[in-house]
Amino acid sequence: MNILIINAHSSQNKGDAGIILAMLDSFNKHIPNASIKIKTRFPDIDRLFYENVSVEESVANISVDPKDSKLSKILSARKLLKLLSGSDKRIDSDYEWADVVVSCGGGFLLSHRFSTALLQHLVQIKIAFDYKKPVIIYAQSIGPFYNSYMQKMSKKILDQVDQIYIRETISKEWLNTIGCNNQNVHVVPDAAFSLEPKPSGLVDAILAKAKENHKGPIIGLTARDWNFPEMEDKDFRRRSYVESIQEVIKHVEKKYQAKVLLMPQVLGPNPFNDDRLISKEILQDEGITTSGLLDVDFSPRELKYLYSKVDMFIGTRMHSNIFALSSFVPTIAINYEHKTRGIMEMLDLEENVVEINEITPDELISKVDHCWANKEAVRKKLEQNIPNLVKSSEKPAIYIKEEI
Repeated sequence: MNILIINAHSSQNKGDAGIILAMLDSFNKHIPNASIKIKTRFPDIDRLFYENVSVEESVANISVDPKDSKLSKILSARKLLKLLSGSDKRIDSDYEWADVVVSCGGGFLLSHRFSTALLQHLVQIKIAFDYKKPVIIYAQSIGPFYNSYMQKMSKKILDQVDQIYIRETISKEWLNTIGCNNQNVHVVPDAAFSLEPKPSGLVDAILAKAKENHKGPIIGLTARDWNFPEMEDKDFRRRSYVESIQEVIKHVEKKYQAKVLLMPQVLGPNPFNDDRLISKEILQDEGITTSGLLDVDFSPRELKYLYSKVDMFIGTRMHSNIFALSSFVPTIAINYEHKTRGIMEMLDLEENVVEINEITPDELISKVDHCWANKEAVRKKLEQNIPNLVKSSEKPAIYIKEEI
């Protein structure tokens, strides 16, 4: 069987890369003789990362640089709309080669406004229809859609997909909101729950050094820059987010003699998506004394191994939370899109969620204290629930094996 994975973003985002690796693990487990290709926005980078898989450039690839001029974005949008309308034909031998086209897991089918990024993702799916190939949406978050035109374009494409696997029930609600008529919609856990960790001597050495002359707990933390697209007072909200993390770090240092290790989950492809920058900004608070930044380019499998070694986790990046939770680590999740809350609800841990739009130091500290006080109960709950989620996360691969 020839499997073409589309809509891949960048292996510099360890969550996105973890999804792809977990999909490859599931395909290799259930369809061991499959030939696999990946279509990605950054093929030159990703070829070095996915060493044993063919990697090619996404169809109708466009720049994702936020500094692009308005004119260049308009020209890109015109090009993509032309492809979606069917008035232009684009030959792509990878689609012709494929027996099935799989839109990779993630959270990219959404729009807060008119979105060329969403158009590009829809075009990649639409090309599969042109070649009359079966299309599977693999464990995605879908929505929100706040632009009526983008709702219509998304509905048009999603109505034609063979199977839609989504990561949480709120995505199903968004499908209903846009009027999607596809009846083949299934809720499954995120693919990254089944990612196999990789023991790492580098991780062991870093943690051993972090524990030198330190007898308290180690707490992992991921931060990300966020532009608060649904809020008017964006600068205020961002300051509240940064200050809340600074205050919780100082709190756990003092109350629990903890050391917090900020662990960048995403290193690019642009400064806004480089977690190291906001992590360094957070650590500028002079009241933070023992905590620090791990400025290391870990692989997703190494990150999962790293997260499994901490005593508690506080995560903004959703897949950092998944890596920690699937390693049975008590976790506080900072929700910036509905996908995070959906994952925590699936684990019956919604009380451990903090909304990024409303975050305050007092709320975050209260959640962390409660999680720490109940950490053993949380760990037992994870040990009971995670194995079933891991098994269920492989359902899309099993469907492809049995039905395609």
